[in-house]
Amino acid sequence: MKFSQIPRIYANIKLIESRLLELPEDNAHYHKTVLRLRAGDCVRIFNNKDGEFIAQIINITKSNLSAQITNIFRTAIPLEAEIILGLSIIKNDRMLDAISMAVQLGVTQIVPLITQRVQSGNINNQKLSKCIIEYTQQSERLAPPTLEPAMSLPLFLKRYYNNFILYANENEDDNNTLLRFMKTLPVRVVLIIGPEGGYSDSELKLLDSTDNCYSISLGASVLRTETAVAACLAQIQLLRCKQNV
Repeated sequence: MKFSQIPRIYANIKLIESRLLELPEDNAHYHKTVLRLRAGDCVRIFNNKDGEFIAQIINITKSNLSAQITNIFRTAIPLEAEIILGLSIIKNDRMLDAISMAVQLGVTQIVPLITQRVQSGNINNQKLSKCIIEYTQQSERLAPPTLEPAMSLPLFLKRYYNNFILYANENEDDNNTLLRFMKTLPVRVVLIIGPEGGYSDSELKLLDSTDNCYSISLGASVLRTETAVAACLAQIQLLRCKQNV
């Protein structure tokens, strides 16, 4: 079996070779009933501090999974760049789609934003945190992004005021894209994606008056929030690749 086909499990505990691990019940149930793993099968166990290890299942039931680490697969690498995503709250399924895109495209911190035109102000942080771990396992990342408590846009800007901030703006001139930051994009970027109805006039004034806060266009089309997340993050990653050439 190829390494990429071996199931991955995130474990927020100390990982070292030869250690015997007892993993949480939800991991046991999924790997037993869905993936139909058995004793003797291998899994990859990882976290952002210790790296990723190959482990062999010793015992597995619907409520218990024990595995012994056999060898290291890859070491942890310190983060060289950060992307903090301020994501306006949208309806549940689409919020999960947006967060999935964020995890796949390298976001390191997610902050749900309560703006004046949000569709719903209620989010389930426990559910979102669990989904973030699942998306991290699927995307081959070692470090899941952290999930912060929801906050208002003014509070968000106050907290991150000394950072380089970008916000997607459907009213921005189509020529004012991320390309103008090709040579100046810093290693720490704060990105704000607004709600479906767009920013209110007062929010636009607040964004415009905030130091180091830049409006960018994602093109002539009006994008859904989750699409804007994917489009903007993909452009940021592309610019970073070009900077490293």
